[in-house]
Amino acid sequence: MERKYNLWSFLLCLLVTVLSLQNLYASYNHSWSVAPPASVLWLLTFITFFMGISGFRDKSNRGARWRSWLTVLIAFPLSAIFLLGIVVNTFAREPIATTQSPDSKTTIDFYTLNGGAATSISVVGIVDGPLWFKKNIYYDDNMHKADVAWTNNHIIIINNHTLNLDKGETFSD
Repeated sequence: MERKYNLWSFLLCLLVTVLSLQNLYASYNHSWSVAPPASVLWLLTFITFFMGISGFRDKSNRGARWRSWLTVLIAFPLSAIFLLGIVVNTFAREPIATTQSPDSKTTIDFYTLNGGAATSISVVGIVDGPLWFKKNIYYDDNMHKADVAWTNNHIIIINNHTLNLDKGETFSD
């Protein structure tokens, strides 16, 4: 049984790491994020961490011990990072508006981000996709509101910045 914990925890650790890196890439490049929400990733890393600890009982070979150590050393920091992400999303992000395209196929949620005394308030616009998929299409520093107007089903004007969602346009200041 320990052998199964060792192998499955390592594979789950690799999966969570790949999803985390994809989420990080998507947030910086304004592309679609296919990773589940931070709370689900935190739960997976928490499970991975404890399965990795249980895998320490497998002493069949040197590779099994390395897998257990690698799993625990990766899963613990990832768990802490996702827990911090959950806290930040809960307390630093406030919803200000939700808008739908005229044909009701596209929904965009706008939030203000307040990083504390050392940062300015920012506005972020996130498009909801299927399942939990999301895409950041709008980010503006030193802004506290979102004036939104739809031109048609695919073109939106946010604070005097025109975005064509069919072409995948985004705005980041």
